[in-house]
This record gives sequence, C-alpha cells and structure tokens, in this order.
Amino acid sequence: MGCKVIAHRGANKKAPQNTLPAFITAINEGTDGFETDVHLTKDGIPVICHNYTIDATSDGRGEITSYTLEELKNFDFGSYFSEDFRDTPLPTLDEFLEITSESTCEIINIELKCPKDSNISRLVEETLKSVKKYGCLDRVIISSFSPEVLKTVKEVDARCKTAFLYPISHPSVCRLVLYPFFMVKKIGCDIIHPASIAVNKKIVEIAHALGIQVNVWTVNDKKTIVKLLDLGVDGIITDKPLETREIINEYEEKKARESV
Repeated sequence: MGCKVIAHRGANKKAPQNTLPAFITAINEGTDGFETDVHLTKDGIPVICHNYTIDATSDGRGEITSYTLEELKNFDFGSYFSEDFRDTPLPTLDEFLEITSESTCEIINIELKCPKDSNISRLVEETLKSVKKYGCLDRVIISSFSPEVLKTVKEVDARCKTAFLYPISHPSVCRLVLYPFFMVKKIGCDIIHPASIAVNKKIVEIAHALGIQVNVWTVNDKKTIVKLLDLGVDGIITDKPLETREIINEYEEKKARESV
C-alpha cells in the first residue's frame, strides 16, 4: 500500500499548527492523513490544541480547561505564526472533522493527553461522540502516551483503533524490542507510534508479523525518512507533508527502476 504521509498538526510549517488553515493546506498538498490533539473546554467541548495551555499559540494565557468555548473563540491563534493569519480561531473537534471527514484522507489520528482532572472517560466519550457524528470511526486512530486513556477508548467502543505513543521520558528503555509489544498486549491497542529514535528493523518486523502497523513521529529530514522507508514503516508523521510525499515518491520510483 505504500508509506502514508500523516500531517502533524496539519501543514504546520505553512500555517499555524492545529488550525483550519493548516489542515486545509495539508489536504491541498495531498496528505494521506492527520495527527492532531484534543482537549476539553471548561464547558466540555472538544477542541484542537497541542498543549494544555494556550500560551504558546495564542494571544491568551491559561489552561484550556479554564475557559469556555465562547471565551476561547475570542483569542487569536494565528498571529504568533504570521500576520497573514491574524484572528485565526481555535477550532473545535467538530470543525476539524467536518473538513477532514469530507476529504479523501485515510487516517485521522487524534491524540488524547491524560486530562489533569483525571476525567478520562468524559474526554474519551465526547471525542468519540464527535467522531461518530461525522461517520469517520473507520478512519480514526486514537493515540496517547497514557495507557489508561487507550484502555478507556476500548471500553467505550472496542471498534475504535488505538495507537500506543512512545517514548515518554526514557528513550533508552524504549529501544528495547519487546517494550512496545508488551504495552500493546497489556492495553489492547492496534498500532504503535514510536518516536524515530525508538524504531528499528526488528520492531517493524515483529509488528508486521503480528498485524500491527507502525507509524513514526515526527520526521522532517530526508535522511531519516529514507531510513524509515528502508525499514518498511507504514506511516510517517511529519510537519512537512508535501515535501515528505515527494521524498517517498522519489524513493519508490528509484526502487521500481532497480527492480526492473
């Protein structure tokens, strides 16, 4: 099927991360999928933002959970990136899914971070409610560093694909071949999402033998992309979807010529 290009927070080198312009740009560039992040607002609405706070990507300050959606919509999530994107609002999960579910993208990867208030069930339930509303459960992957989040997803709806993200803080431990598969079995997830430093040929071989896909994050340089293609990974999560697609196409064309 070929290696899939998964746009990390959209085409975030060309538009502000995790905003509708970034996602639309990635669609126009022919990405195969998306990786994005979801938190709940104070009034329980799923919104798209990487961090727990809005400090780094808006003109506001504070945690997402301390604001209602109406309050968050008053902040500017574009000017930090460029004046061309002034007054770009924070998108809701529904707004994101409305765009991506109508596209030809095959993968909609939603990362859920463990909520600080420990209300994992509410985050999972509201996220899956939106996913089902837009009819894209078959394309969605819920990923997380938190085993508890991934276990909860399967409890809420076992049909939803889940992916274990790693490493967290100990990459040397994560290089151990058996580590990701121990976690996959323990929490019942379907896919692994290793950091590029934590993947090797043996991991990919074992994963594929077990029917587990391997999507690697977050890779932008040609040397690493080619290395991962040699390993046979299924997807590359990248900040540069267009450029990554061009590298993959070049790689595949070269392999085709060599096989003649």
